[in-house]
Amino acid sequence: MGMGVRGQEDSMASWKKVCESKEMGGLGMLELRKFNVALLGKWLWRLGTDKKGLWREVLESKYGGWRSLKRQRTTKLDSLWWKDLKKIWIFEEWKGDFEDNLSWEVGNGRKISLWEDKWLGNKNLKDKFMRLFSISFRKDYRLRQGGEWNNNLKWVWKLGWRRNLFECEKNQEQELVMLLGEEHHSG
Repeated sequence: MGMGVRGQEDSMASWKKVCESKEMGGLGMLELRKFNVALLGKWLWRLGTDKKGLWREVLESKYGGWRSLKRQRTTKLDSLWWKDLKKIWIFEEWKGDFEDNLSWEVGNGRKISLWEDKWLGNKNLKDKFMRLFSISFRKDYRLRQGGEWNNNLKWVWKLGWRRNLFECEKNQEQELVMLLGEEHHSG
């Protein structure tokens, strides 16, 4: 009279069916993994967009904030929350990292990294112009620090190199200047 393995298989519903909506004949259960990914994704988003909040100040002072998620390695001293945020930064279903699915709005240029953020197209300038980035002495500049307004109220880029450019680098610089779309001065 006992149930064998076969009997147990017959009485179990598939998880997919359990998670279907009640209207579709399921039980309407949440897929907890997807729900957790969505919540962590929301925290990533808030970390990058919220301007205030004690939680944000704590994360920035302890770990360095948004940019540290992709740069720093996880240590045993990191909080579980920070470790989870780092895990979700590169998630197979994002098809890249979290930032690959975002676009930046420049605004005043105080927060956007000139070289590292994807503010001009779908690739950052660091990866698009690797050689120029390697000789730039302004690697950590924010967009706003990369130039200034001249008397004609036109933005002038101030790209600076650690040495004189080779011919192939001059070509890359011209391509960069064309991409930036404004006049610039080296120095």
